[in-house]
Amino acid sequence: MHNPEVIKFPAPECRLSHGCYRWGDGEEIPCRWVVDTHPFNTKVSLLMPDSPTLPASLRELLTEDTQYYRIGNLHLHELCAPAFLQAFLNRGQLIALSCDTRLDLDNTAALTPDGTLRLLLDRLTYQELGLSGKLSATILRTPPEKYIVEVDLKNPNFLPGKPHYQRVLNALTQLPLAFSVWLLWLPSDPSICPSSIAKYFHDLGYSVEECAATLGQEVRGEVLMPLPGLTEEESEALKGETEDRAEPEDLLEWIGCQALGIKLSAEESVLSGVVEPRHGTPVHNLCLAQCSGLFPPSFIHLLIEHLRSWLAQRDEAAVPWVSLTVYGHPDSLVSWGRQEHSFHTTGDNLYVLVITREHLHAYQLQGPAKPQRLYVKTNKNK
Repeated sequence: MHNPEVIKFPAPECRLSHGCYRWGDGEEIPCRWVVDTHPFNTKVSLLMPDSPTLPASLRELLTEDTQYYRIGNLHLHELCAPAFLQAFLNRGQLIALSCDTRLDLDNTAALTPDGTLRLLLDRLTYQELGLSGKLSATILRTPPEKYIVEVDLKNPNFLPGKPHYQRVLNALTQLPLAFSVWLLWLPSDPSICPSSIAKYFHDLGYSVEECAATLGQEVRGEVLMPLPGLTEEESEALKGETEDRAEPEDLLEWIGCQALGIKLSAEESVLSGVVEPRHGTPVHNLCLAQCSGLFPPSFIHLLIEHLRSWLAQRDEAAVPWVSLTVYGHPDSLVSWGRQEHSFHTTGDNLYVLVITREHLHAYQLQGPAKPQRLYVKTNKNK
């Protein structure tokens, strides 16, 4: 077998967006859209200086009332049932994601918080389903093999008796697409228990398993924490007095090294070009806490509020800032908003928030913004 001519493959596009925002007088975070447009969060990672162990309040927040459910072999037509639409979809925020599927090999499904059912199907399944869709934007071979189908379950015309509703229901019933899914429902009425949706599917005869978040933590010894930058206006005002501030890419690399347990040195090595920051604050007992589960955007907002409150109570010399990294599911159908997950190109599906007393730094890693279809050119003259 010959080695592929990799020079003919287009280089993947990776987009890193960074913004520095000042905290306002209110409780609203300044870059709320970053959190709200990233629905399928399956892991969070915290970096907290001067913390031999995770504070009790944060441990309780991460491990209590973070249950979600695994529904085995769920037929998708159940999500279109009138009773389900009335009782759950229209009375709260619902997140569902197929959990035993791989984007590169299997058909996958997802229900986003805006009420859109999204399917990624191979060519044969797409043709058998009979619903209109579009070609997948990720890397494809020839002939095209993956298609996206979207159904807005909250569309005013998606009602029993309407032609569009009946067409979708018939298609999903005649071609019984079924997936094991992770499911999370947040009712609008706080008096209603979120576990009601688990009972609903249990009564229909489905296997329902309650899942809980898992928490792990490590403690780094003495480290030198770099100083985050300032807003553009503040940097202009101070001009040359910001040389001790870390560049956005350097700060992000430092956070990644701590999460991976990489010990930095003062000089570059053969294995790594990342070195210790030249300027920074020495801190002790840097706590790395990582929690895996299924976390909706509303939970991330609550976690940010707790981190900011904890930071305000600590000495600035001992705790200059904290960071929160939020990872999307590696096989989720969508990553940001309606953007298809760039699994075949970069797989970037995370964001990092650095929280200081005055600022919030938001790092957003995204895949390509344009279709990345791969058609390798061959030399016909050979």
